[in-house]
Amino acid sequence: MTVAPQEVRYRVDSCQRLIHDVHARLAKEKTHPRIVEQLQRLDELLAMIDHRVVSEKDLSRIEASTNQLMIELRALFDHQSLGELYQVTRH
Repeated sequence: MTVAPQEVRYRVDSCQRLIHDVHARLAKEKTHPRIVEQLQRLDELLAMIDHRVVSEKDLSRIEASTNQLMIELRALFDHQSLGELYQVTRH
């Protein structure tokens, strides 16, 4: 299955923005510097991906890994009482 180049860019960029936002938030908090450093490296690595060569399988792995990381980081957010990453209005 071929994924349109614009969709690849959107999906990878979405993961990268999420990692970037979590990194920025944790950098402001009293979070272990190693965690902040690793998130920064991951942010930088995702920014370097050549979207032209990403397959559907690659996208699935990137998205699954991002989702798993967010599940694991939720414990950190809960433990440090950081609340939500994004302020959203719920209806």
